Amino acid sequence: MKNVLHVLKDGGHSVRVGKLVFCLCIEIGLKQSEAEVIARASKFHDIGKVVIPNHILTSKEPLTTSERKLIEKHVMYGLSFVSLYQGEDIEVVKAIIASHHEHWDGNGYPFKLSGEDIPLCGRIVALCDVYDALCSKRPYKEPWKLDRVIPYLVERKGTQFDPSLVDPFFRVINQVEVI
Repeated sequence: MKNVLHVLKDGGHSVRVGKLVFCLCIEIGLKQSEAEVIARASKFHDIGKVVIPNHILTSKEPLTTSERKLIEKHVMYGLSFVSLYQGEDIEVVKAIIASHHEHWDGNGYPFKLSGEDIPLCGRIVALCDVYDALCSKRPYKEPWKLDRVIPYLVERKGTQFDPSLVDPFFRVINQVEVI
């Protein structure tokens, strides 16, 4: 499965998310072994994007409603890919794939989970994923500066993001250079 990660050509996004995830896991008190599993598993959060047409993933224009719906299917595609695998670590991969776009308030996708019904690993990856996406250059946007990213994350504390993770995450990004 490691080789599939290279197919994503995500500009290092998965690796950066994994580093952030590991650091946040440690910051909130998880054991190093748990942090390592979640960080490794987090690198596969977008694996389902391998079947999304490249012209959509690299579009410089705003996505149409149908293109947005197609991108949202990457969660189900990813779950389909990993469904053939078994083991404790793969269960964490599945949980992350399934829940990294769920929102604390229930307005995420694909299952509309909320609060602690969202696995902790998914809540952690969600925050790290959004942070890296905002701080990174994308075909459709330039990277945001921290003075724009921080208020964005604070504004979504308790709606999009688990409110108990945001402050520890800020401590992590102040201590660790991952980008």
